[in-house]
Amino acid sequence: MIKTKYTQLVKVKKQRVDTIENEIAILNSKRESIKNEIDRLALQISSLQKPKDGKFGIFLSVSYSFGKLHSLKKSKEEVLSQKESELHRKQEEYKVALMDYEKIKYLEDLLVGKKLDKIKKDEQKLLDELSQTVYKRRIL
Repeated sequence: MIKTKYTQLVKVKKQRVDTIENEIAILNSKRESIKNEIDRLALQISSLQKPKDGKFGIFLSVSYSFGKLHSLKKSKEEVLSQKESELHRKQEEYKVALMDYEKIKYLEDLLVGKKLDKIKKDEQKLLDELSQTVYKRRIL
């Protein structure tokens, strides 16, 4: 591999892109987990049966459970909203980091191409000189 002045910078930019990709994957996982918890809570809330008659204590207990589950669901929805906004920020950060990486990678590729062209030209010159030397030896 041909090293250029951009090689280390490309490596750092690539590591940054990979790090952000990992963070996005973790955030997606957390978001899905929270969504599952919200769905589970919604199922629990819908499965609660409010008694139509009976002891007042049972009615209070069911009402308390309903209130707690509902407030827990609301708090999970707020956390979900925060995770989604954090995910959106990370996705924007990823776009910027990827553009930076691609710019530096392009510059490095240009320099590598120029170096390869120079190596090919030098090799061709060397081969030409060698063929001239061999030709002169045959004649003499």
